[in-house]
Amino acid sequence: MRNLTLAAAVLLLGACAPGPLTRADYDGLTVCNPDVMDRVERQARRSLARVYWHSCPKATLRVS
Repeated sequence: MRNLTLAAAVLLLGACAPGPLTRADYDGLTVCNPDVMDRVERQARRSLARVYWHSCPKATLRVS
């Protein structure tokens, strides 16, 4: 009985899962820019400074 309940729960939760993202979903998406963040944090470490991110530097994704 427990296995049946577990299987039913998995099926119900799987039905609510969103579909895979497409190119159109990614194009124009604004995300944090990890390259800029890494560069700033490395420079701060070299100068013995601390970095507190209130908001991250943004990059817009472009899909070709």
